[in-house]
Amino acid sequence: MRRWLLWFIPLMTLALLISPSSLGQGHEVIVARVDGAIDPSTARYVSATIRDAEAQGAQIVVLVLDTPGGLDTSMRAIVQAMTRSPLPIVVLVGPAGARAASAGVFIAYAADVLAMAPSTNIGAAHPVALGGQMPEVETEKATSDAAAYVRSLAQATGRNADWAAQAVRQSVSATAEEALQLRVVDLIAADVSDLLRQVDGRTISKHGRSIVLETSEAPLQEVVMSLPEQLVHTIVNPSITYLLLAVAVWALIAEFSAPGISIPGIIGLVCLVLFAVSASIIPLNWAGVALILAAIVFFIVDIKAPTHGILTVGGITTFVVGSVLLFRPFGPLTPGALPQTEVWRAPIWLIAIVVGITALIFVSAVTVGIRAQKLAPEMGKRALVGATGRVTSTGEEGSTAQIRGELWTVRLADGEPALNKGDMVRVVDMDGLTLIVRKA
Repeated sequence: MRRWLLWFIPLMTLALLISPSSLGQGHEVIVARVDGAIDPSTARYVSATIRDAEAQGAQIVVLVLDTPGGLDTSMRAIVQAMTRSPLPIVVLVGPAGARAASAGVFIAYAADVLAMAPSTNIGAAHPVALGGQMPEVETEKATSDAAAYVRSLAQATGRNADWAAQAVRQSVSATAEEALQLRVVDLIAADVSDLLRQVDGRTISKHGRSIVLETSEAPLQEVVMSLPEQLVHTIVNPSITYLLLAVAVWALIAEFSAPGISIPGIIGLVCLVLFAVSASIIPLNWAGVALILAAIVFFIVDIKAPTHGILTVGGITTFVVGSVLLFRPFGPLTPGALPQTEVWRAPIWLIAIVVGITALIFVSAVTVGIRAQKLAPEMGKRALVGATGRVTSTGEEGSTAQIRGELWTVRLADGEPALNKGDMVRVVDMDGLTLIVRKA
């Protein structure tokens, strides 16, 4: 029995040392950076970081926060992960010039310790719709819900609940110094190292236990987003989403102009897939998407069977209307907890640039086609003999080449080697509507 006790007591002591109740005593500090809009990839990143920190017995998790706001559902997922964790969660609004606006206010208020770097600000948490303005009744409901939510967070962490409610209802903001005076934040820290020096020795009460922080010399481990999370976080942006759709339009039309599996087709397919990923997160008006797809059809038809620009004009008009409607969902709008001055849509100047480039591309293409159409009847064989072009497809039924803006059926002159896709050819004769060519 004595020998058994000699083994049992050390084992129990070791178990107590590594139990959850001892977390926060001499373990490393996990640092995560939340930069940009709050979206599902951000929520997964923060939740996974907190979960992994718990599993490895870290002391605390520090979130370095710089956000203009984001999706309400993603913000609530982050707040739940913070409040449910047995680890102390420290939020630093930084670096200098950063902000914790809208959804960032809720995340900041959920922290066990909240710090701000100099020259930062917090506030402007009035909810707005992702696509613009909400009806007055819906706005009041969303505002009351958000105000109650942030007050509950403030009461749980002992911060200024009245100011938090004003940030939601009146979109008030505060600098780091003002926030410290208003009891919104606990301290001002220049960076993570300064923050850890200041919180060293602080006692945190969480889930019925007291944790004394020992952070002055604690080892740091910074966790970054995985590549898939970084990709989704980058494309979940109205401007990026719109550009992906525009590039897909340009690339696919280039592919249909010269059929075959080629670089434009691959680029267009990749952009469409990335657009679909972004569209699954950002609420879109699918009528706008349908109009843009209809514009693609108009452009392709006008390239294949030129209508002297009529379909191109219709395609450009349809593309403009679709672009304007793209980020304006119909029906009730979900509050997205974005800053009041921001809405979830592409800027007008970007739409104007994309529409201008699209118009220039297809007006130029149609102009070349019209000239080629006029040239062929007027000069016939003499106009085409000597012209050069590129082979776009080959097969048993014949080969095609793009010559002077048009697709022609071509046949090799006697004695010439076989044609391959991409070969440059020169017209040497004409047999009805078939051009006789030699490799150029």
